[in-house]
Amino acid sequence: MVWGLLPVDPLPGIRLFEFLRFCIFTKGTYKVGRKGCDIITTKDKGVSRVHAKIIVDEMVCMDHLQKRLLHKSSKVRIRDCSKYGTFINKNTDSKEKVHEFANKETILTDGDLVAFGTGNAKY
Repeated sequence: MVWGLLPVDPLPGIRLFEFLRFCIFTKGTYKVGRKGCDIITTKDKGVSRVHAKIIVDEMVCMDHLQKRLLHKSSKVRIRDCSKYGTFINKNTDSKEKVHEFANKETILTDGDLVAFGTGNAKY
């Protein structure tokens, strides 16, 4: 299983292989920010040096021959560490500020829209 942050509006000239730096293949904690992080975004001046953390507690194996999950679903959380906020759009028109959740974090699911800073860095 792979988790990835795919830019909603990629910068011109970005090639598909460059998106691989936004892919997560193993469990662990990944820092998102503008400098010295695992996932670096420079699309928004409101992104903090260490803006958020993506915590992958468990990855799921996929049986490609039978197209079924072998284990329970992956658990991926996002924790806000920023000044300007991290926002989640759970397939609705409203966006929720991660900072307002308990422990400043929430669980991510497939298809969630994540915005860092003032909203120009959307994945």
